[in-house]
Amino acid sequence: MDLKPLALFCTLLLSACNHQPWVPYVEPTPGTDTAKLRVITNGEVRGARYSGCVGNEQGLAKAGRFYDGDKPSINYPQSPLVPAQLGMAPRVLPKMPAYLGGVRMAEGEYTEIVAEYQVPAGAPFLLVREELSVGSYGSTYSKCPALSRVYTFEKGRQYEAYVGMVYGGDADGKMGMRCPFFVYELQALNASIPRAMPSVPAADRACP
Repeated sequence: MDLKPLALFCTLLLSACNHQPWVPYVEPTPGTDTAKLRVITNGEVRGARYSGCVGNEQGLAKAGRFYDGDKPSINYPQSPLVPAQLGMAPRVLPKMPAYLGGVRMAEGEYTEIVAEYQVPAGAPFLLVREELSVGSYGSTYSKCPALSRVYTFEKGRQYEAYVGMVYGGDADGKMGMRCPFFVYELQALNASIPRAMPSVPAADRACP
């Protein structure tokens, strides 16, 4: 008996039970020092001012599912439906691939979303990648695990977060699925090399 489909169902059911509601991100109040952050993902990314725990983050960008490239699935809408654009410097890394989800594959493919925000500057900011499951037409699937990192942005600067799933090779040339979690500062217009942002892991403690 092939137990993989059953294991996938149990895993997804457990994930659904533990998954926090999607609450759209609220930008800092006027007068707060801010930076600009572009979020690029084909998964789900949340964020919040970091208070030493995880679980209270707000939704920055969630990829939706689409048929034939541009027909949205009503059951898996992207969020925000109309992503904000703040006139930031051009993006650096290429478009993320579309892919089949781990369940209800006839609902279409998850497709990259790009959204731009004002985020707090000079204070720790938590970015969270929710677990991402990539399905196929067989019984196999792959995952990008959930991951949380803490960054501190500088006032008036622009940053880009590239978080999700891509296909590519490693240092040895082996091809496969990769799970990038890159955050870097965007330089002046037309600059080609971004500066990687230092980060620290978030504490393994749930917010009350």
